[in-house]
Amino acid sequence: MAGRKGVPLVALAVAITAVALLIVWFVEGSLSRRAEQVQARVPGQPAGGAQMATGADKCSTCHARTTPGIVTQHLASAHARSGVSCANCHEAQANTPLAREHQGTWVVTSPTPNTCGTCHPRPTREFLRSRHGLPAWAALSGTDDFTPEQVRQYDAIEEVTKTPVGIGVSTRNALYDIEGPHVTPAACESCHAVGRPNADGSVGTCTSCHLRHQFSLEQARKPETCNGCHIGPDHPQWEIYQHSKHGVAYLTSGNSWNWSVPAGRVTPADIPAATCALCHMSGFGSQGTTHDVGDRLSLYLFMPMSKWRPNAGENRQRMQDVCRSCHSGDFVGAVYARADAVTAKVTSIESQAAEIVTRLESSGRLSKEPFDHPIKFEAFELWHHWGRTAKFGAYMFGADYTQWHGVYEMVKSFTILADEAEALERGGTLADPVDWPIVKRTPLAQRLAEWHTGRILPPGHDELPQVTPGGAPLVVPDRIPNAAQGGGHGR
Repeated sequence: MAGRKGVPLVALAVAITAVALLIVWFVEGSLSRRAEQVQARVPGQPAGGAQMATGADKCSTCHARTTPGIVTQHLASAHARSGVSCANCHEAQANTPLAREHQGTWVVTSPTPNTCGTCHPRPTREFLRSRHGLPAWAALSGTDDFTPEQVRQYDAIEEVTKTPVGIGVSTRNALYDIEGPHVTPAACESCHAVGRPNADGSVGTCTSCHLRHQFSLEQARKPETCNGCHIGPDHPQWEIYQHSKHGVAYLTSGNSWNWSVPAGRVTPADIPAATCALCHMSGFGSQGTTHDVGDRLSLYLFMPMSKWRPNAGENRQRMQDVCRSCHSGDFVGAVYARADAVTAKVTSIESQAAEIVTRLESSGRLSKEPFDHPIKFEAFELWHHWGRTAKFGAYMFGADYTQWHGVYEMVKSFTILADEAEALERGGTLADPVDWPIVKRTPLAQRLAEWHTGRILPPGHDELPQVTPGGAPLVVPDRIPNAAQGGGHGR
């Protein structure tokens, strides 16, 4: 009896095994067909690419089952078309920092610029001397976790050398300490990690901008890539760009532009309106391709009180060369002059606000600790949110961001700040909190309002910039010439 009962059990086991084999056969067949479809869609894919993804290559044999998406992405990449394999980027020696044992070999899960720089040395060098390198990480958490070699590398970056116009010694962002370790990794760190020091001594991560595993030229060139970080009240370049004529052109017709043109060969016929990459990085007009994103910037717009960058004149010339590939010289000059004037006015407000806080700290009415009183938050947002927004908007054709998201918010914050300071100076202290009053005209707020209706900077606040980077007087045009006046897209 027991023997007869065993027969159905054996038959059931055989049936289950058969079904499992059929499933494996079906999945492998589907993956093979999928790889062949990808191969057929990608011009220049080497013969045997589909075979590589489903059996011949030791990495893709397994990953075609466990993570088929990355195999598909790799097959569609220029890496695959050039014969670059998984092992070329991921395999490492056992003693390599970040390496771990995996299926009989040693791999680095997320390759660093040490690996990328083997084939892309020039972009890697340019990246390392840019604000996307160590300065990005230092802005978040200081330089405490830099190795001695990284400190030397950081000090050698022109933008952070101790010069009259440089950033100076980096200080730890106070919010990093206040919010603690739980918030930061999910917030600011996710963007500032573009310049994070790595355990192998390298700096940064190329995949912040070049998404793996397809590493698409089109993806890296499109503004949405920069949108991942350049967004929000403190650096709203993405929002401003969408608001601008350049952004409207991209959003309405960008799907027809030639995004795959080789680097260094882009013309207005390929990409006929400004994008983040086109203006700041692409080889366009007379300018060559660069991965130093500050190479064409002339002002520290992100600073509490903007100053000229090192080599501001040369940097501005490079950016204006890009602009003149589509616009007339008169138009470009007028736009810059007007934006410089906005920067000067914004810097004036920021300077006066800083004077108020310094005066209160010097008199003992406020401590020097950050964010320990409502007035500190008001002063911080005045420059970190509204001041930056106004300046970015002025150079990027974002009128509403210059006005209502920028200067208006600054004037409002300044009036509150001045009122609060007056209350503290009448006798309030940290131990005796002051109720936030309804905004009213104090002498200092009145002075700002009077200045705001005029065209002259208040005395003592004219350090930036009454001259151009080259030293010529700053002349603000009454209006910017348009295309009909020969100032638009004319050559």
